[in-house]
Amino acid sequence: MRSAAEAAPSFLYLPALRTLGERFTLEGEEARYLTRVVRARENERVTASDGSGHVAVLRVERARPELVLVLESAREHPRPPSARLICGAPEGERGDWLVEKLAELGVTDLDPVDTERGRWPAGRDGRWERLAVAALRQSRSAWKMAIHTATGLSEAMAAARERTRWLADPDGAAASRLPMAQDTVVAAVGPSPGFTEPERKALRGSGFEPVRVASYRLRTETAALTVAALWAAARSPAGDVGSGPEA
Repeated sequence: MRSAAEAAPSFLYLPALRTLGERFTLEGEEARYLTRVVRARENERVTASDGSGHVAVLRVERARPELVLVLESAREHPRPPSARLICGAPEGERGDWLVEKLAELGVTDLDPVDTERGRWPAGRDGRWERLAVAALRQSRSAWKMAIHTATGLSEAMAAARERTRWLADPDGAAASRLPMAQDTVVAAVGPSPGFTEPERKALRGSGFEPVRVASYRLRTETAALTVAALWAAARSPAGDVGSGPEA
């Protein structure tokens, strides 16, 4: 039978991890998660990431009345090659689900774009950040997905520096026939009604190659997840950072 600490991901997000020292008292949301959800007990070990490549193994020295953790080992994980999604707005509340799943699949940057046919809802930044943290716990990643402020398509294209560029397009070349590069990648996925022809022309002019990721036309969130899954499957495994980083 699994212990309580194994029933939920015993993986914490601590942005200040590098500065907390060898022994510290943990408060706030991550402390509540560890004591109430994971139900970690004294002498159990948990893993923590600062979301920027620093991962540590921590031992629970005391769980109550305050949570005290002791640093046992730490390791730096290099930043993975950029895997960026430039994404138009999906329908309704599907953007929340999209954010969480892209983060789980290892997308490094999400650039929401407002287009002629769709705009992202305002006021979701806090919720998306919480979803990205939940995905970091689930995937045991050393790096948290960066979610950028919604901008226009031209600004997003200008900011993209990745070498391999895809435009999700049901009339494009089949993704299965293209090399899955280990290099930096970016893909543009249109909003629910799709990109307009001028937008598609601008993307192609910026080097985005039309790519078909399925046999049928997909919803925005499905197309974005399919692209992310293709990238994730093609890349070398990053390793399970929760298995015990070394000092």
